[in-house]
Amino acid sequence: MLLSIDTTAGTSVAVFDGQKELSFIDNADPFGHAENIGDCLTEALASAGKRIAEVTEVLVGRGPASYTGLRVGIAAAKTIAASLGVPLRGVMVLDALAYQQPGKVLVTSDAKRRELFAATYENGLRLDGPFLTTSEQLGQFQDFRHLAGASDARLNAKFFASTSQDLSDSSPIYLRSPDVTPSKGKKVSG
Repeated sequence: MLLSIDTTAGTSVAVFDGQKELSFIDNADPFGHAENIGDCLTEALASAGKRIAEVTEVLVGRGPASYTGLRVGIAAAKTIAASLGVPLRGVMVLDALAYQQPGKVLVTSDAKRRELFAATYENGLRLDGPFLTTSEQLGQFQDFRHLAGASDARLNAKFFASTSQDLSDSSPIYLRSPDVTPSKGKKVSG
């Protein structure tokens, strides 16, 4: 049984038995990943009528995405896979969005700060990326049909079931520094 987790946009969890979807829970809140991941996992397993001990493989969306959201999903996936002793796989989410798209496609997702995460594909195979771009720079991709969207645990699982790509890397894909950095400290005077 496959447990798929994605926190690259909102928070979503899907449970699959082979190609058959048993449940899918999606919380679109783009900021509450830490608050929502536990409930999504619990609801997805309950809806599927399964226990966590029945999971035989874990899949996680590895980005590109925001720093905090991505860390929540990957941490949950790593913890579950390690505690159960099952394989952990990772999906570059733009690949899942491009899956089964014919011709030349530019796939983008919202990176905030008026930027886009992007990658180019031909017949579902990645040509370049992922990289950061802006809507103003999209004109340089005139030979590509533009597909904008966000992935989720269901789409990632469907991509996983149909690809022959090596998905053993579950490390996060960050294309820029975190929004928050540690302070340099305060000077204390006596």
